[in-house]
Amino acid sequence: MIDGKIPVGRPRVLVDFALVLRLREVDNFGWLRMAEAYRKITGQYVSRDTIKRRYLEAKAREATASYHAG
Repeated sequence: MIDGKIPVGRPRVLVDFALVLRLREVDNFGWLRMAEAYRKITGQYVSRDTIKRRYLEAKAREATASYHAG
């Protein structure tokens, strides 16, 4: 419970952001191949859409961090 409110919906899947970034930027995988490789490496099920969302979140964080650093 957060601030007296009951959270609704499914819990967020935690992912290894470094692995997600590597699969996209180093290995040049598309969303589906990234999800398949992530499942094979970690044994954790993630969907193509989850991989895409987490990658875009990681890139947004990266951009924000570089903006604040400069």
